[in-house]
Amino acid sequence: MLNRKKLSFVIVALLLFTACKKPIVGKTETCNANYTDSSYKHPKNLIFKAILEKYHKKGLPGIAILVEDENGVWLGNAGKSDLDAGIDFKPCTVSKVASITKMMFAAAVMQLREQGMVNLDDKISKWLSNEIIENVENADKATIRDLMRHSSGVYDIISDGDFYLAVLNNPNKNWSGKELIKFAYKKPMMFAFKENATQGSYSNTNTLLLSMCIESITGKPHQQYMHELVIDKLGLKNTYYAHHDALPNFTAQGYYDLYNNGTIVNVSNLITGSGNGYGGIYSNVLDLHQFIKALFIDKILVNQQSLDIMQTFIDDDERGNLGIGLLQQYKHLNLGHMGVGHSGRDLGYSGDAHYFPTRNNRIFINLVNYGTNGKTELRQAFYDMRDEFVTELVN
Repeated sequence: MLNRKKLSFVIVALLLFTACKKPIVGKTETCNANYTDSSYKHPKNLIFKAILEKYHKKGLPGIAILVEDENGVWLGNAGKSDLDAGIDFKPCTVSKVASITKMMFAAAVMQLREQGMVNLDDKISKWLSNEIIENVENADKATIRDLMRHSSGVYDIISDGDFYLAVLNNPNKNWSGKELIKFAYKKPMMFAFKENATQGSYSNTNTLLLSMCIESITGKPHQQYMHELVIDKLGLKNTYYAHHDALPNFTAQGYYDLYNNGTIVNVSNLITGSGNGYGGIYSNVLDLHQFIKALFIDKILVNQQSLDIMQTFIDDDERGNLGIGLLQQYKHLNLGHMGVGHSGRDLGYSGDAHYFPTRNNRIFINLVNYGTNGKTELRQAFYDMRDEFVTELVN
């Protein structure tokens, strides 16, 4: 992660360069989806609504929430998907889910494993070019499993200043994996590789390399499997994989408090390598709910053995409240119930999609069109909102 000063400089420059470019996120229009909403009947309706309004008033521009417990599904929304146009942010509004993409990609890869196409214990050197193996530290030692559970120690390109400067010079470029991985060449490892590691550290480069491995193993673009094995298989009609898919006109704008002074700026079209495994999915809370239930509860996507592997976690050596693996484990406030799923954080968007297996499979999903990669007051507001909702959900 870039420090805030450097990140702010990059964003300012990108805004200047992208002003005359054709945006990936165009003018936002209202969405119209057919779904039944009986949230007013939920016993915690007023409590949930109060939390939602509290954090919208604190400045989060647009919010959609989905909660499911034994009393059914509660849907809530507040604010705008486009502040300038005054378009409401609704449960049907499509928003960038950032690293929640990784959970969908993991579900596709595990299906390929079940089909006998992928061996998690293959060294990635079997599938990647000698150029990559020679230039990316730890790439000669890591396995596909290490990539998926973040135990490889490979450098995280999303923390790289050279990468952001390249994005500045090519603001609307659709980056290929081969182009992106070069930003990890000759860069220091995050930690020394250890077989059967019990600790790891989150690196977006892991999923980038995984997408490249899958393409080498199968001879097909990895986005084909994202569609065939997840999006199309579940009939997720409002889920898109940018840059491979065009986005609908009801996609939310993304915002960020650039100067940490309470004034937010539209940063929707700052493209940082979307569509290469580690990010790129745009969806809404309704489709994410369908995905979470299909993966964890109905087990439509992967079998129980695969799900057990996906839910085997190691400690994140940087963030003590998070277990990492093929998914993330959200250790919430020592309440005794851990969320399983994934979070998503981007320059202009944030979200979470978790279920709580020890709390009657309750589900919490949120999408907010505000970025939390930089440290701002609204970043804390986002985390406080999440914590209040989950506290109410699991109690």
